[in-house]
Amino acid sequence: MTEPEQGPPATTKGPDLTAGHARELLGSMPRRPRRRLGASDHIWVGTTAIFAMASGLVALAGNPWWAIIPGVTSSIGAFTWLAHRQAQVNEPRLRAVLVPSLFAVWLSLPIWRGITRGDTIPFPESLIFAGLAPAAWLGLYLWILLRR
Repeated sequence: MTEPEQGPPATTKGPDLTAGHARELLGSMPRRPRRRLGASDHIWVGTTAIFAMASGLVALAGNPWWAIIPGVTSSIGAFTWLAHRQAQVNEPRLRAVLVPSLFAVWLSLPIWRGITRGDTIPFPESLIFAGLAPAAWLGLYLWILLRR
């Protein structure tokens, strides 16, 4: 069986659209939803950064096994916060999942090197190396704050 051919769509003669009417139509459209970051978001991110810093300092001070606890806590906090953010409208999806994954890997590097090689760093320099992962996490949060 062959399908009947469809002709071009019928044009309807309606009133002409004026510039003022077009502005009214555009003005009636709802605004794009904005990201809302509240006190709980600030607390989650701050807690994640604090635990990440503590994990790095403990690992670089020569106690990598004790650094696992704050490291895992920090990673869980990062993934929990991101899962909460993704449940809301207008939030990034796939690429945002990569950020806490990279954060967890970066956070675990001093722990892994401390366990496998016994690496330690003296105190003033350890603040710099232990603060790299939390600084990256706070940089992500600052980027989200500026983009909203």
